[in-house]
Amino acid sequence: MSLTIGSVSTQLDLPPPAACPAGAPPAGSAQENAQWWSGLSAQEQSNYLSSYGSQLGDMDGLPAEVRHEANLAVLRHDAEHGEDRQASQALLDRIEASQSGPASDRLLLLGFDPKDGGSDARAIVAISNPDTADNVAIFVPGTGTDVGSLGGNIDRMADLQAQAETIPGSGETSTIVWLGYDAPDHIPAAVLAGYANDGAPALRDFTFGLREAHQGPEARVTVIGHSYGSTVVGTADAMAGEGLAVDDIIAMGSPGMGYEAEERRPGWGPFRIDSPLVDDVSDMHIDADHFWAGAASDDVVSYTEVHGNSPVDWSFGGQRITTEGASGHSDYWKPGTESLRNQAYILTGNYDQVDTVGRRFG
Repeated sequence: MSLTIGSVSTQLDLPPPAACPAGAPPAGSAQENAQWWSGLSAQEQSNYLSSYGSQLGDMDGLPAEVRHEANLAVLRHDAEHGEDRQASQALLDRIEASQSGPASDRLLLLGFDPKDGGSDARAIVAISNPDTADNVAIFVPGTGTDVGSLGGNIDRMADLQAQAETIPGSGETSTIVWLGYDAPDHIPAAVLAGYANDGAPALRDFTFGLREAHQGPEARVTVIGHSYGSTVVGTADAMAGEGLAVDDIIAMGSPGMGYEAEERRPGWGPFRIDSPLVDDVSDMHIDADHFWAGAASDDVVSYTEVHGNSPVDWSFGGQRITTEGASGHSDYWKPGTESLRNQAYILTGNYDQVDTVGRRFG
């Protein structure tokens, strides 16, 4: 059952809803969703948004403003009636407080699925509108992340956005916190592959949806995985068929880049030559010149290799960026660090300014 929104925000420049649509929105690819939405009249769009809001909020390929309006209604309902009302209310308060600020600081809720039994709530929050940005960075956080702790990750992406916009000629940047999967709750769960395998298809579909919804010249899109989030990213880009619809991949503090689809591994059935793990960049779709990884020398997670060869090791391939100023496992977005500056250079396409360092032995 889909939540009804009622009146439609003036941000969307749509007429008031006038009737309930004859049927539910179709379930299709990001491209099919975008074509369906653009084929509706403004009145039909308003009617669907009012009657099938929660379903529209999950549809990759629809405009960011539409998804925001739809998901905000779900979040408001969850803050009042859900299983984790305090966390949902805190996120709602932060999003609503941003609406009166500059467009570059405005938060857009591109996805929200409430906590349901054993599965944590999922949320996708953009800083600034990705549909009109020149550069888009998608950040996938790792173990222990839930809606209640999402604020710290939004802060990190605000710092990355600010750093990117200090680069002359970089254009406008939108950064996105993508918690579109149920992240492991603790370290023992983080050794399991299931969270990455379950989250990878949704991440891939989301990247294609951003491409379909974008207005004007094509944006540069970068996906950044931190800790277990990098395992989700690698698994998504090693899926059968197409990988992520991105220009660059950055992995920070990675325990390994995850799992390659069986169909991509040489051999037949159970007789496969290659390991199921993503052990080098050739196991993914991304070109080696557009794969970047970083790890502080004292980041113990990056030495575990629980989910494959470390992406900062020489045998993996790609580039290792410097992380001067960052220490431990979570300083990679600290203002003033080489780590933050290098990520900003990558996502804006200023590759010649990225500072790299020799990869680790292994």
